[in-house]
Amino acid sequence: MKLNNKYPFFRINDLAILVSIVIALFLLNLNDEKKDISECRLEVHTGDEILLFQLGVDTMFNVTGNLGEMEISIENERARIASSPCPGQDCVRQGWIDRPGEMAVCVPSGVFIIISGNDGSHSPDAVSY
Repeated sequence: MKLNNKYPFFRINDLAILVSIVIALFLLNLNDEKKDISECRLEVHTGDEILLFQLGVDTMFNVTGNLGEMEISIENERARIASSPCPGQDCVRQGWIDRPGEMAVCVPSGVFIIISGNDGSHSPDAVSY
């Protein structure tokens, strides 16, 4: 029996199977990533209190941390620390958060913001998973 050596490493059928698997995995991942933003909320922890805000409503507000007033912004279903009196400004440079489990922290002011679902659940991140 003679083998056809035109495609010694794979056949066209093998490529079709591989493409089908990649498309199926992509579609499954797409459904997992699409979380209804109406189910999400922003939790602002200031040490003494926890404030809750809906991510679907664009707003800016101030909270008081250990160092003074901080400005937090919610726009286009995402949130960020817009300004802070802390010396390093790392919390401001951290930028926008928009997925459940993401957080932004201002350590000197003792304030952090986190996105969670309406049931209070947080998605695990790479550190806690």
